[in-house]
Amino acid sequence: MNTPVNFTAASDEAPLPEALRLLLEQELSPGARLAYVGLLLLALAGGVTVASLWLTEPSLPMRTQVAFAALLTIELSWCGFAIWALRHRRVLYARHRLVSARMATLFCAAFSAGAFVLAASGGGLSAFLAGALGLIMLAVALALLVRAHRYYDGLQRRRSELQRALDECG
Repeated sequence: MNTPVNFTAASDEAPLPEALRLLLEQELSPGARLAYVGLLLLALAGGVTVASLWLTEPSLPMRTQVAFAALLTIELSWCGFAIWALRHRRVLYARHRLVSARMATLFCAAFSAGAFVLAASGGGLSAFLAGALGLIMLAVALALLVRAHRYYDGLQRRRSELQRALDECG
């Protein structure tokens, strides 16, 4: 595995294209891989739990079956994300942040909407409180999404600067 490369140090020691190549060839750190494996295992465990509950209780009300289907979809989506990150084995830079922040925002919004629909249809105080918790999670997810977009935009600006520098050199 390659160790992280300080761009300014690499550019002092190697030509600019070589420094860029070194940055692009970095692999996920062991800690990042472990985190993605953990995410995969947790999402699989949650998915198996939801699927087994759903399959062993055929007489569940329709709204419970819809909720289980939504939960299973969310769990499988997180599994897919973790597999995607592990399969690439390279540092994904800003892409993984954008994808995960978008997923979290979508899932938190769906959770909140579902809880408030349930509360409006007579679900009681607990459904309303679940919706309120969903709004808090949605606020955190939106903050992470804004942060991910800023990080991505900063990398895009840096990429443009490097492209201009390469164009001037060659």
